[in-house]
Amino acid sequence: MIALPYTICFCLCGDQVLMLYRCNPPNAGRWNGLGGKIEAGETPLIAIHREMLEEAEIDLHQAQEVRFAGLVTWTFLNNPTRSNRGMYVFLARLAPDFPTESDRCMSEGLLSWKALNWVCDPCNPFVVSNIPHFLSGMLTDPQPLEYRCSYREELLQVVTAALPPDVRDR
Repeated sequence: MIALPYTICFCLCGDQVLMLYRCNPPNAGRWNGLGGKIEAGETPLIAIHREMLEEAEIDLHQAQEVRFAGLVTWTFLNNPTRSNRGMYVFLARLAPDFPTESDRCMSEGLLSWKALNWVCDPCNPFVVSNIPHFLSGMLTDPQPLEYRCSYREELLQVVTAALPPDVRDR
């Protein structure tokens, strides 16, 4: 069975998505979703529930919907030691009256609600480079897919594929 080391979640409220302006590597100085490393004994779903509580103080049990949206994997053509990693991606829909007006400083960076069209703009240099290439598809396609990202120094391409047969929402 495929076992990826990370999870990420995009919390949605209307046309807004909760993003983290990261202070630390990787992706320091860019907006990203929230998540992190899966700990021993955790499923990806349990890990994302824990990460959202830790990073944003959001209890995903209170969300209207939490769904596994697919995988994002990556290969660094010029650095094989950073290759063949990836993350389980989740989308969480929060109630329309969820408070989205204030920014919050957290240990990992600044939490802020951003317009979905801004986050999904492929020309936006302030968002982690692969997010516009997979998030738009995940928002419109209910079928989870794999988004395979290839990098050299920068993102070269994102190829969409069916999920491997051994992947399920664990």
